[in-house]
Amino acid sequence: MNMEQLTYFSAVVEEGTISGAARRLHMSQPPLSMQIRKLEQEYGVLLFERGARQIRLTEAGKLLYDYAQRILDLKDSAEEDLKSLHAGKGGSLKLGIISSGTCEELFAGIRAFRRDHAQVRFKLFDSNTFLLLDALERQRIELALIRTPFLSRGLDILRIRSDSFAAAGTEQYFRHLPADQPVTLKDLNHLPLIVYRRWEKQIRQTMEAEQLCPDYSCINDDARTSIQWAAAGLGVALVPTSVLPLAPQLSWRLLAEESLTSDLCLVRRSGQHPSDNAQAFFRTFAALYGH
Repeated sequence: MNMEQLTYFSAVVEEGTISGAARRLHMSQPPLSMQIRKLEQEYGVLLFERGARQIRLTEAGKLLYDYAQRILDLKDSAEEDLKSLHAGKGGSLKLGIISSGTCEELFAGIRAFRRDHAQVRFKLFDSNTFLLLDALERQRIELALIRTPFLSRGLDILRIRSDSFAAAGTEQYFRHLPADQPVTLKDLNHLPLIVYRRWEKQIRQTMEAEQLCPDYSCINDDARTSIQWAAAGLGVALVPTSVLPLAPQLSWRLLAEESLTSDLCLVRRSGQHPSDNAQAFFRTFAALYGH
């Protein structure tokens, strides 16, 4: 198995047909088909189920594609960083960030890091906490900015900030509420609620403990989606306070329930050998926010 074969194989997977992959690779179909067959023969497995119009991955194909993506990503990163170092630049840093992670604490840390590492290029990966932890485990990223709750085993964790929750929406939903004090979930009972999926259970349990019945208008996987739906007048979004600057036009109230909080954390895998840039980035944030 070599890089060329992995490149050919990935192209076939992504295009869905041999002909489409051949066009993308600027080559004819017979040599491409031959390379795929050589891969299958070398390991004694079928990588594709051939159909009349399209091919589908077998379990072996899915496994190889996962490895191929990781290997090709590492190859590309290595080439880019070597070229960057040759040009007198500082290489790169692969950082995963959740949608609600954009806050002043993050930017303050980046500015501090930049003072001594101005040439480092950031490669950002936007996703949710669960997928970023998976990317960290697979070494597709070096560091991740994620939110509690998450399993802490095998992680070095640095808490950046702790957020209370707020209810945000258009003014129509808040006319009956005081403007200068927190609201309770009871105050929001029977309003259409927009919540991030990972907090749905916690919010529901908190409401049910008070004998309230949540009325969910939308359950989603991205804090930005919650804010966008709220801005469209479709309900009241329950979000960490760090998300509120994304929609300054919205009205909002802090939630009084102290049990509804979320910590924003910078994490890395324990026991691994991070790059110099990743180590320096983590140290910078530890100096600013370590306790």
